[in-house]
Amino acid sequence: MDDLISRQAAIDAVDCIGGVEEVLRSLPPAQPEQTDCEYCHEDSDGFVRPIEKNSHAFVSFGLDGWHIAMRATGWVGRAPIKFCPMCGRRLTDG
Repeated sequence: MDDLISRQAAIDAVDCIGGVEEVLRSLPPAQPEQTDCEYCHEDSDGFVRPIEKNSHAFVSFGLDGWHIAMRATGWVGRAPIKFCPMCGRRLTDG
C-alpha cells in the first residue's frame, strides 16, 4: 500500500517504545521537499512564472504570508494559500 502518513502521528501512536521514536524521526519524508518549481520559487532575477500565460495569476510571498494573486482589468485580488497550486508543496514562511 502506498499511502502517506504523518511522521508525528506515527510517533504518537507508538508512544516512544524503546527507540522507535528515533527510527521514525530518521525516516526520509514521503514527499521530498520541492526545490525547483518555477511557480513558487524565484528565478535568478527574483521572478516566478505566472500560472496563467498573460500574468493574470501568480504565487507570491508577502508580509502576510503566501497567497495567489490575480489581476483583471481594473481589479486586483489575493487569496491566502498553504500549498503551491502547481507542485503541491507546503508553503512555509520565506
